[in-house]
Amino acid sequence: MTRDGAPLGYDRHEICVSLLKIAPSRFLVVATGLLALAIFIVDTATPFGFAVAVLYVLVILLAASFCRRRDVLLASAGCMVLTALSYFISHGTGFVEAPLARAFMSLSAIGGTTLLALRYQSAVRALRAQGALLDLTHDTVFVHDMNNVITYWNRGAEEQYGWTREEAAGRVTSELLQAHFPEPLETILAGLLRTGRWDGELVHTRRDGTKAVVASRGRWTATSEAVHRRSWRPTTISPLRNMH
Repeated sequence: MTRDGAPLGYDRHEICVSLLKIAPSRFLVVATGLLALAIFIVDTATPFGFAVAVLYVLVILLAASFCRRRDVLLASAGCMVLTALSYFISHGTGFVEAPLARAFMSLSAIGGTTLLALRYQSAVRALRAQGALLDLTHDTVFVHDMNNVITYWNRGAEEQYGWTREEAAGRVTSELLQAHFPEPLETILAGLLRTGRWDGELVHTRRDGTKAVVASRGRWTATSEAVHRRSWRPTTISPLRNMH
């Protein structure tokens, strides 16, 4: 037992979990550095007639998957420096037209990839922030696509239905919740595609087998031109009464 009464095994478990989280990050840092070094060596030592330094975009993409914004910018700057250094080592201070053009093309690719990676990071942070806000509400909120596959499941849905987010994600709503609609599903989908929203009452089955009539208010948003990429977003599902 620890001083505060918690079991020692719990502390050891927490330490193990922390180490497991740290290890992949360190591995990725080393892998990213080795990849950049390998590209630099190949770009400098081999007489390939194409822009080898363009491969630094892989370093940027890898760094963006686990690094913060500042670190991605540092990785990008490092790749640009390595590109310039490789050119000067191979060709000196002279301006050789073809290699110089390849170097500028590589620098442009690195810069463009960095910009896109940072935009992607910002979008992910915004989505995570929105998800965190949805978890603060007691309303039941979940998202599914045109095929009724659940893509988001908030804490309110966990409390209402009994399935965790991990258990619900990827499941088909009609199978998971055994939903009963007040009218044929084809009619509801046709109305959604026409008006972009639908309000009504549904009968859902919870994990423990109990049934509840819920008021569903939601909207249908398109994330692309394709219909199958649209998502049904019930903004609120309020329990009206239980059924026995």
